[in-house]
Amino acid sequence: MTCENRFCVYWSRDNCTLSEVRLDGMGSCEDCIVVEVPEELLEKKRTELLQKLDRSWEEMKRRG
Repeated sequence: MTCENRFCVYWSRDNCTLSEVRLDGMGSCEDCIVVEVPEELLEKKRTELLQKLDRSWEEMKRRG
């Protein structure tokens, strides 16, 4: 089954690794276990991504 929740322990390459998926009445997976990511790591990765996007934007502007 296709899955978009990259923070679930059962997620792998846009798919759920469970052999059976149970959904609740709202369509959410009942078996989802969310990975805890330390805030320091999230902040570091956000900063890195923003810097990368800024560099890409500047490169696109130079190309015209």
